[in-house]
Amino acid sequence: SIVKFKMAPVYTYSLCLILVAAMVNAQPPPPTFRFSNTFSDDMVLQMAPSQATVWGFCNSGASVSVTFNGQTIQATVSEWLGETTWLAKLPATESVSVGNEFKTYVVEAKSNGDSIFLHNVLFGDVWVCSGQSNMAYPLGQEGCWNQSNINCTSPGPQCSFGCVNNSDVENARMATYTNIRIQENGGPLSKVPLPESKNTGWVFPANISHQFSAACQFFARDLYDALEPTRPIGLIGTYVGGTPDQHWSSPDALDKCKNLNTSWEWPSNFTDSVLWNGKVVPYTRMTVKGAIWYQGEANARADGRQYNCSFPAMIEDWRSKWFEGTGGTTDPDFPFGWAQLNSNGKAYIWSENGTEPIVPIDEDPLGVWGAGFASIRYAQSYTTLLKNTFQAVIMDTPVKSGSVHSPFKQPCGSRLARGALSTTYGMTLQSYPTPNGISRKGNSIVINVAGVGSGATLEWRNKLGFEIATANGKLWYTVPIISVASNEITIGPIPPHIVAVRYLWNESPCTDMPYECPLYASVPALGKDTGELDYLPMGPFVYELPLGL
Repeated sequence: SIVKFKMAPVYTYSLCLILVAAMVNAQPPPPTFRFSNTFSDDMVLQMAPSQATVWGFCNSGASVSVTFNGQTIQATVSEWLGETTWLAKLPATESVSVGNEFKTYVVEAKSNGDSIFLHNVLFGDVWVCSGQSNMAYPLGQEGCWNQSNINCTSPGPQCSFGCVNNSDVENARMATYTNIRIQENGGPLSKVPLPESKNTGWVFPANISHQFSAACQFFARDLYDALEPTRPIGLIGTYVGGTPDQHWSSPDALDKCKNLNTSWEWPSNFTDSVLWNGKVVPYTRMTVKGAIWYQGEANARADGRQYNCSFPAMIEDWRSKWFEGTGGTTDPDFPFGWAQLNSNGKAYIWSENGTEPIVPIDEDPLGVWGAGFASIRYAQSYTTLLKNTFQAVIMDTPVKSGSVHSPFKQPCGSRLARGALSTTYGMTLQSYPTPNGISRKGNSIVINVAGVGSGATLEWRNKLGFEIATANGKLWYTVPIISVASNEITIGPIPPHIVAVRYLWNESPCTDMPYECPLYASVPALGKDTGELDYLPMGPFVYELPLGL
């Protein structure tokens, strides 16, 4: 006879466990009437003269009012991205200091007998920090920095990603900035615009500084210390490593670089916007002061003219969308700053008699827009022509390992803060030395320099970094610096009939250690914190001379 064995119902037991675990771990659906998760206790709202917005979700047909500082504001209820939402504009509110602290507020929203609250709210300036991995680069975990490994003879996060120099000092220092509040976005890529996405809520630096953007924190720290009177600073970190700017651009922005009859434009059917949808749209109904940006590496494989179109188009579109999303409470020309690309890879070895071939591309006989970091930097410099923009030159902060991720983020934050203090807050600060004209003097060339203020000096640390092109259109020739005066640089000897001069036109044009580019202007340091510097580098440039010189 055949004996039949009955199998134990293991699958039934396992299924029961799964169902019980699902019930235990299941998250209840969010309440219908609530604030957007971009708002939470302990946050910073945008101060006067702007009106801060608060908004959230409700049932269709609901009536919502907001009580703030003794006033009641009727919210506007509307459909947005498939959700019924409410939005209220608060009265313009100054930042009020109370001793060493600032006055805090409660915001209450009411609907159909229900009340929801935001507690311990500060008013100050809210800045968005966005881009790719160099903006995401954090302060790092305790003990990660090893000064004896400054030459990266051993692998480690300071030589690849995730540990700023003097990280322990910086984490301890940031913990003292209790009036800086931080929200980090952890939302997804999305093919469609999302009304909100996952984030940390608003937290104090002590709770998040080790994992949050170092450049963003140093920027905020220097603003907070330099502004008089100072005010709370809110930071929104929304960034993803390895991402091109088309991920961060809306369809409207992408359309600006289509159908231009060029070799480098986007195809007419090109779509993207996956990070705009998932990690920017959720913030476009919150009033902000401005934005800083560190990105471009992921666009360096294409003709630089593509970025020269897409980057300013993205900036202008962000401004437009924030203005619309907040009902006009965010400045339609809000300040936007960025870090120009740092050095990457092995340092270029200059030779006093060295040459590099000219590689012409379509409608660019000198090849200045050829793919690479140099043309992205060129596009970034061009973008400063937009109103209320500023740029931090940081190509003098490489890491010995050659990684694209430098641990020297203090100058990045500080130089961005300089730009904001000048552009946004009206402070008079000495700026970068910049070329302001070229002339021939015998067999040498004199480059006039602007941006070297009264009492400042122009100094040179290396004599190589300039190149000239002659009318034969075949080679770039390295030409040394002969002398440097207060506002001019002389290079030579120069052959007749040159058609262009360029400076630091290379992916890693200085040395493989920080602060060793050829030319700097002395400036007063912004503060006394670690990493604050009393000099600014001259950035890369190219002067084309169609008539020759």
